[in-house]
Amino acid sequence: MRRFAALLIGAFLLTSGTVFAQDKGDISGGYRYLHAGGDESESFPKGWYFDVTGHVTDMVSIVGDVGGTYKSESFTEGGLSFEGSLKIHTFQGGVKFRVPTMNTNVTPFAQVLGGGVRSSFKFEAGSISESDSSTDGILTISGGVDVTGMAKVGVRVQAGYFRVFEEGEGTNGFQFSVGAKIGF
Repeated sequence: MRRFAALLIGAFLLTSGTVFAQDKGDISGGYRYLHAGGDESESFPKGWYFDVTGHVTDMVSIVGDVGGTYKSESFTEGGLSFEGSLKIHTFQGGVKFRVPTMNTNVTPFAQVLGGGVRSSFKFEAGSISESDSSTDGILTISGGVDVTGMAKVGVRVQAGYFRVFEEGEGTNGFQFSVGAKIGF
């Protein structure tokens, strides 16, 4: 692990001359939709994300990403009220590869992120209440495009595949994000 950290720091220092000649990075935040597959497929239409990108070279960047997606349902049957909620929060870091184009306002990219996912649920039916939570590993592979306008402000659109590494078996899924991007 120490060798990997030393290699990463060395690569950053060797390429820092190009970092200062270009944009240093960007921040982005906005809406995220998540669909988790498996035995019981679930869609999470309410969500958000926030990421910070630091450019190492013109094509390689380091990314940190956090996000949250939520779903709640309630119904009444036989005079008994049922309420349930599920929350998923992700904390990831990784590498982004940007593709240079002739149009400097449009930048396609691909990224690989890894980290953790925290899932929690709560269920209530009358006087009965049940809740649980877990933390598992996650790997996300996604791609998208940054469209930048004047003053380094633009839009980021991305979609990708993720895998949650749960005990026993894992869950595959899809996520879509769209948000504002500000360069620095």
